[in-house]
Amino acid sequence: MSILDRKFLYKFKCNIIFIIIYSIFFILTYETFPYIAPFLVGGIIAFIINPISQKLKNKFRIDKGVSTLVLSFFGVAIVITFTTLLIMSGTKHLMYFLNNITSNSNNLNEILTNLLNQATVYIEYFEDVSNFDVEKMITKYSREIIELAKGLLASIISLATSIPYIVIFIITLFISTYFIAKDIDIFEYKFYNMFTESAKRKVKNIKKEIIFSVLGYIKAYTILMGITFITIWGSFSFFGVPYGLLLGFIGALLDLIPFLGIMVIFVPVTIYYFIVENYFIAVSISIVFITLSLLRQVLEPKLVSANIGLSPLATVAAIFIGVQVKGIVGIIFCLGLVIMHDILKKVEIL
Repeated sequence: MSILDRKFLYKFKCNIIFIIIYSIFFILTYETFPYIAPFLVGGIIAFIINPISQKLKNKFRIDKGVSTLVLSFFGVAIVITFTTLLIMSGTKHLMYFLNNITSNSNNLNEILTNLLNQATVYIEYFEDVSNFDVEKMITKYSREIIELAKGLLASIISLATSIPYIVIFIITLFISTYFIAKDIDIFEYKFYNMFTESAKRKVKNIKKEIIFSVLGYIKAYTILMGITFITIWGSFSFFGVPYGLLLGFIGALLDLIPFLGIMVIFVPVTIYYFIVENYFIAVSISIVFITLSLLRQVLEPKLVSANIGLSPLATVAAIFIGVQVKGIVGIIFCLGLVIMHDILKKVEIL
C-alpha cells in the first residue's frame, strides 16, 4: 500500500530526471568549455544577429548570406573589442594596485595593524582576542593578497602573449558564427522535428520563456548595474575614497547577487572610515548606501517583472549551496538549475 500520492511520485520522478540531465549537461559543458568556447560564443552571436539578417532580407531584399557575413564580422569585432578593453583595463588596475602595494608594503602593514588594534577595542568580549599575533596575521594575509594579484596578472599577460591561440580562436569564432547564423533556420527545423507536435509546442514555449527571461534580466539589471556603478564611482571620487572606478565596477557586478550586492563594497568602506575616525566620510558613504538601497528597492520591482524573477528563498539557497560546493561555478550551476526548473514549470513540463 502506497502512502504517497501518484501525482506527487510522478512529479518527483520528473524532477529527479531533470536534475540528472541538467547536471550531466552542465558538467560536460564545464569540462569541455576550453574546446567549445568559440562555438558557444559564436552560437550566441548568431542567435542575436539572425533576426536582424532576416529583417534585412524581408524589407530590403538583401541576400541572407551577404548580410550574415557582414553582421558576423561586426558581431565578432564587437565581442573581441569589448573583451580586449576589459582585459586591458583590468591589467592596468592590477598593475597600479601591485605597484602601490609593493612600494608601500610597510606602510600598508602598519595601517592595517593599527586598524586591527583599534578594532579590538570593539570586540574585547572575545576571550582569545589578546592571543592574536596581529602583525604576523596582517603580514601573512597582505602577502597572500599580493601573490594572488600577481598570479592573476601573470595569467592575463600569459593569455595576451599567446598570439597563435588568440588568432586561431578569433578565426574559429568568426567562421562558426557565420555558418551557424547562415544555417540556423535549418538547425531549428531539424531540432524541432525530433519531437511530436504536442512536445514541439512545449519546446517552442521553453525557447520563448528563456528568451523572455534572459532579455528581461539583461535589460533590468543593465539599468540597475549602471546606476550602481555611477553612484559608487561618483560618490567615492567625490569623497576621495581610493579605487573608486574599480570598486564601482566590482559593485556593479556584485549587484547581480541578491541580498549581498553593494553591501560588500559599502560596509567595509564605512567601517574603515569609522575606525580611522573620519566620521564625515563614514556618515556620507552610509547615506549614499542607504539612498542607493532605497532607490533599488523602488526601481527593481518595476524593472524586473514578478513572473521573471525567482523566489527569494530559492535564490538565497542556490547561492549559499553553490558557494559551499564550488564557489562561483557552484553559484552558476545552482542558479541555472533553479531558473530552468522555474521555466519548465511555467510550460507545464514539470
